Amino acid sequence: MIARLTKAVIVIVFIVVVAACSFKALYNRLDYLIPEYVEGMVTLDDVLEQKLEQRTLVLLNWHRNTQLIQYANWLSTLQGDAGTQLTEQKVEQRINEMDQFWQSLSEKVNDEMANLLPLLDKEQQDELFIKIEDSNEEFHEFADLNEEERIKDYVERMSGAYENWIGELTEQQQLAVEQAADKLVSTAELRLQRRLDWQHGIREILADSDSTQNKTGRLRQFLAGFEDVDDETMKEKSDINKRIIVRLTVQISHGMTAEQKAFFINKTNDYIRMLTELAENR
Repeated sequence: MIARLTKAVIVIVFIVVVAACSFKALYNRLDYLIPEYVEGMVTLDDVLEQKLEQRTLVLLNWHRNTQLIQYANWLSTLQGDAGTQLTEQKVEQRINEMDQFWQSLSEKVNDEMANLLPLLDKEQQDELFIKIEDSNEEFHEFADLNEEERIKDYVERMSGAYENWIGELTEQQQLAVEQAADKLVSTAELRLQRRLDWQHGIREILADSDSTQNKTGRLRQFLAGFEDVDDETMKEKSDINKRIIVRLTVQISHGMTAEQKAFFINKTNDYIRMLTELAENR
């Protein structure tokens, strides 16, 4: 549950509900994929491996039983929003609802990791933090992009995200994406610093001579606090970017062609069906 570990586990669980070629097959293999990922970060003994597998099943059962139907309902609401009737207020509301989904999942993963991390011995901790430091070095490359490279990256990622849901963009929509990308402000350096602070805070707690139980409590409190962005500069930049994305989404929605609307309805219908089937397959 360090920046790399926690966020990656969350992403493994969550991304499959927004984009995957073999959605149902992937979701149904998460009980294997999550432990496999964690064991790629740190070598576990048989006892810890078994505990990880047990807690993974608890997490996935919670996610299947309580979250999937909410995602399906969210997509159904999104279908009704799309088109010329979409407003900035509706987009902000949907984003806030998605943030709540993320928050719920993040809290669950944080809780599981707060229980598991203090069980690692010194050698396992060292191995884990070496992997995390390597991932932070990779993030440095993104933070070090120049202005032109950063805008190009924004354009590619935003275009890909919209096209995933509505198909190929029109020239006017693509131009809107490029104009929006030019206005976005980078938070990469601030996010990198948060990753480093996160890593340092957790390592400090684990290195303490405190009891396992106390470490778990301290980790739970520390990780919960990190979910709140209290840096004013980060808040300001994030708010700017959010407003830009909200306006862009409305602009693209209002300019959707008949083919794009059909693409969007078919795509969301597929996910609504799969999410509902997964939620019912308990």
